[in-house]
This record gives sequence, structure tokens and C-alpha cells, in this order.
Amino acid sequence: MKTLHDIYRCTICNAVAAHGNRHCRGCGVRFTALDVDQMKKNIRSVVGALPWNLRDVYRCVHCEEHVAVTDAYCRGCGDEICDGERQLMKMRLDEIAKENTPSVIGLAIFVLLVILVLVAK
Repeated sequence: MKTLHDIYRCTICNAVAAHGNRHCRGCGVRFTALDVDQMKKNIRSVVGALPWNLRDVYRCVHCEEHVAVTDAYCRGCGDEICDGERQLMKMRLDEIAKENTPSVIGLAIFVLLVILVLVAK
């Protein structure tokens, strides 16, 4: 998880950006070293940015970088994310969740069995 020292706001469009982002997720501009230095100096820019990390559950269909479904551009490759791609990202996440469901159920059963054994002693 990014810390407040790693979170900035784009100097062009004010979208949330994080240390290591190569492109802005709001306007798609490629960040230069000068841009990053300028963003780091604006400490007030991080206010309200923390929940942003928790929304990055999708993967860009172009480069597999973590993105939020509300991002206009990928922060990794800078490609614009169209509505069709958003739907594809949501479907991929749903598929992953379905693949993991049996594991979660198995873990829950295991935990219940351990509790029953401990209680029975």
C-alpha cells in the first residue's frame, strides 16, 4: 500500500498519482522527473488521496498495471481506457473471484473443523 509520501496529484489535471506512475490516470500525460519533483513539494496535494489505493483492483488490458475502473488512462502505459475495456477488466476480476471461491470455502471449512476439534477437547 502506498504511504502519504508516495501519493501526489497531477500538476496538469489534479488527478491522484503515486510514486512510480509513468503516466497520469486522469489526463494521460507522461510524468517527467521535473513533474515528480514538483508534485512531491506540494504536500497539500495528498489530502483525500488515501482511499484511492483501495480502488486499484483491476488490471490494464494493455500492460497489466493495476488501475481503478474510474481511471481514464492507464498509469503504466498511458493508453486511454475505453468503456469496452472497463467491462473486460470487470469480467476478468469476476472470473478470478469465481476461481478463488472453492479455496475460500475450503479454508472456511478447515477453520471450522479446527475450532470444533479444539472445543471438543
